[in-house]
Amino acid sequence: MTIFSQIGLKIKLGKDRSQLSRKPAKLKKRNSEFTPSDQQDGVNELGEREHSIWSDASTLIGNRDHTDMIHGLAHHDSFDSLIDGIRSNSVGGGDERLDRAQLKRKYERSEKNKKLLGSLSGDLWQRIAALLDPADAAHLTITSRLFLEKLGNGSLRKLERPENKVHRVQFLNHMDAQMPNHLLCHPCGVYHLRTSAGDEKPRVDFVRNPPFICPKATTSYLPRMRLVHGRELPYYLIQLAIRHSAHSTRHGIHSDILCRRWKDKSSGWSHQSLYMIHDKRLLLRLRSQIFAPPKLTPTAERMLLYEQQEYTPFFSVCAHWRDGELMRLVKCALSHVPEAPESLINQMRKSPRAQDWIVKPNLIARQCDECRPARRCPECPTEYLIEISIREDPKDALNRFKHVLVVTRWSDLGDGTSPTSSPEYCAINGLKADYNSFNSVGRRAVAGVFESRMSGSIPGQRMISLNPKNQHAGEEGYGWY
Repeated sequence: MTIFSQIGLKIKLGKDRSQLSRKPAKLKKRNSEFTPSDQQDGVNELGEREHSIWSDASTLIGNRDHTDMIHGLAHHDSFDSLIDGIRSNSVGGGDERLDRAQLKRKYERSEKNKKLLGSLSGDLWQRIAALLDPADAAHLTITSRLFLEKLGNGSLRKLERPENKVHRVQFLNHMDAQMPNHLLCHPCGVYHLRTSAGDEKPRVDFVRNPPFICPKATTSYLPRMRLVHGRELPYYLIQLAIRHSAHSTRHGIHSDILCRRWKDKSSGWSHQSLYMIHDKRLLLRLRSQIFAPPKLTPTAERMLLYEQQEYTPFFSVCAHWRDGELMRLVKCALSHVPEAPESLINQMRKSPRAQDWIVKPNLIARQCDECRPARRCPECPTEYLIEISIREDPKDALNRFKHVLVVTRWSDLGDGTSPTSSPEYCAINGLKADYNSFNSVGRRAVAGVFESRMSGSIPGQRMISLNPKNQHAGEEGYGWY
């Protein structure tokens, strides 16, 4: 007998039982004394009447959901379990009995495991907890009341010690989903109440505008990273953006709130920052540009690229910018800026021949094979692209279109767990030296992931190492200056 014939047999048996238990109804004459609502029985909100092909002619909608039974053939291990489900539903209250049976089995299994774990002595559990780090031992302690009785509060008190601050932050990160109105403060190692939940935004003076009430906000160093000259990104904004994506809107802020566009009046550089969440990590794209005159002297290049107090670039860089070839490539790109075309009068003054007047230099900058490809820092998840393009300068009435130097940086800022333990964030800021970006990031670049999500296209340049010789000259290497 096939499966569908067995299903039909069970349905027929259930229908015969329901007809035997049903009392014969009295016949009534059809008259015009019915209410309009009688015609709407079994009509849905679209005005359609629903019929069940499995029910008898006297019913419009079947009492049993046979669609779930048909779909259940692909999800049940055997046909007998399907028949058992039909029998339980035909009796009535089958779902409640099934839930009670499952809860009873779970309770029995829990009691059995509790007796098994409780049979071990407290000294044995203490030795097991001693082999774990303080964060894992604390997690084991708060797992259940049994482990709290066996282990006591010793592992929780260890987290209060100053030397275990990293483990305390690791332990508190697991409670992030249960604290929507609080934010983990890494200098204090505790959760602080958010003063303006949902209204946090990037501020230039973020030290005087902390997102929570912290006694160390003005006396300690808040975790931050350098974006460009004069702008820094506090770490709590990374936390809020990732919490918004990982948990809910009540836990943080959307990553689009962090996006900004500004211009540094002292240097002339224009910057645009863009953020997005990918794989529970915050990605950053920061694009900086400035008008680049042709044939710059070495001194003029330094004045254009570096600020003259700390001699750091005006655009966004990672902590390893001195070790690689970044600044050499930027200067190489500046050398490819063509000269502006001369006026016809000046050309006639230089040469009386007409063919010399027609010949004009090309305005398109052609970069070489050194400065054209995109570069990836081998020690952190940061990638650079250096370009020479043309922009309009509305302030110059004579030369409206000029060449600009555009430096784009893509970075993976990590998962927001801690500014001292997140591998990506620590590598970008130079806190860890054991990060290999080519092994961690993989073949698909950060720029490819970012641009494919934002614009649907990826940069066409190939990706090579920013420091192919793996040199670490640092401040002593004057090639960057």
